[in-house]
Amino acid sequence: MATETTEHYPPPLAEKETKETKDVEKMVPHSDDNTSLEGTALAALHRVKTVDEHHPCHWSWYKKWFIVFWYCLLQVFVTLTTTSYVSAEFLIQDKFGGTTQVVALGQSMFIIGTAIGPAFLGPLSDIGGRKWIYVVAIFIYAILNIACACARNLPMLIIFQFLCGVAGSVALCNVAGTIADLFGDSDGAGQPMALFVASANTGPSIGSVIGEWIADNPHMGLPWIFWINTIIGGAFAIGMCFLPETLPRIIIARAVKKHQTDDPEEIAVAEIKIDVLKEIKFVSTMALKIMCTEPIVIFLGLYNGFAYGLLFLYLDGVFDVFVYNNGLSYVGADLTYLNFVVGVAIMFCIVPLQTWLYKRDRLKHGTNRPEARFLTSLVGVWGFPISLLWFGFTSDGNTSFWSPVVAGGLLAVCDPLLWLAMLNYLTDSYPNVAGSAVAAFLIPSFLMAAGLAHAGIAMFENMSTKWAMATLGFCSIPLVGLVYILYFFGPQIRARSKLARQN
Repeated sequence: MATETTEHYPPPLAEKETKETKDVEKMVPHSDDNTSLEGTALAALHRVKTVDEHHPCHWSWYKKWFIVFWYCLLQVFVTLTTTSYVSAEFLIQDKFGGTTQVVALGQSMFIIGTAIGPAFLGPLSDIGGRKWIYVVAIFIYAILNIACACARNLPMLIIFQFLCGVAGSVALCNVAGTIADLFGDSDGAGQPMALFVASANTGPSIGSVIGEWIADNPHMGLPWIFWINTIIGGAFAIGMCFLPETLPRIIIARAVKKHQTDDPEEIAVAEIKIDVLKEIKFVSTMALKIMCTEPIVIFLGLYNGFAYGLLFLYLDGVFDVFVYNNGLSYVGADLTYLNFVVGVAIMFCIVPLQTWLYKRDRLKHGTNRPEARFLTSLVGVWGFPISLLWFGFTSDGNTSFWSPVVAGGLLAVCDPLLWLAMLNYLTDSYPNVAGSAVAAFLIPSFLMAAGLAHAGIAMFENMSTKWAMATLGFCSIPLVGLVYILYFFGPQIRARSKLARQN
């Protein structure tokens, strides 16, 4: 069965259609080892085709976009809670005591939870359907926020924050899958995926503003940070009960059960049986295998962790820059976070250019090259050192506060643009184990981001804001080379891999 894992990129659709039945029969599991697990997953993957009559990609455009918009709002909600906690850290310290670093564990443990959750929430949604995984996970998330609001001590709060991260990660690992359900792998999926990435970056930028307002409100205070999460999370859980299932295999199976189709391929899809526990075992072990054996994934994960961690480092330095150096109020300093919203909006407008360049590259080379996903990033990646150095050397109050605001906005354009390119590159490079590859990518990403959340505190306490940000800028310069290495030498690197697509 190892040949299914390492086979070359699937053939063109016309050729694939004629070989579908034979290929799937080869992949049906006959034993309990990891390779048979892989066969089950691939059987389900290859049986379902976008040409199937009942595939959700044939739904109306407004129905598909409504579903995407709803789940992206969920992503905004979950991610904003990471920074709303930061705004309440001084209240947490007043109530429970503890050093700044210990209190910050609540935020970093939430981030670590979001790295662990996709390892089992993702496979569950691929097997049993997306809808009820969303509903149950967000309902649990709402309940856990009640526990945070009622926490009696700091360790209890930190533990429940970790569990909130695990439950809330359903938005991170499932929204991309939902978009794939609705749009397939067509070029039309570019804007929905951009909206997903934009929502993940918008949430943290507005979370601190909301958290600061709640924390400063004399009628609310610390518990309401979590009570509001409970209320909104409960509303999302109820609302999602009325959204349709999007997993194609489930939808096709329902059509077969209702005798709405006599297509033999759709009937075959309905008959596929997958063992939930074995599938989770496969994805989890494959993710660990990829982490240990695929340098592309681990280096991209660490790079993304650095880029994502910059967001939290930026938040650590905002008050020093805009309150102490530039004389803004705390609320005014929080409002500067909105430059990330503007930056994300600009990124969203750049995505059609990337899609056009990707199509042109495909026409030129006659194939979908994973490396073509980095075409706009070849320019955008330079925004990291430029924005960090710009922010650092204009943060001392000797220039207008608008200068570091604009520098932060530039960072907000580059970060999600590169993240989107990385996700697309991984799914293109590892088409047969894409879920595991993305999980292997996210684990080091969020672990590093969690560490940088604490490093930022130490840096701004022991270095000036100017040199803390400038140091990060200098560190990011060598990392620019990673994108160029993958773009120019990606095919040779993939050729050395047993799992990556070879052509």
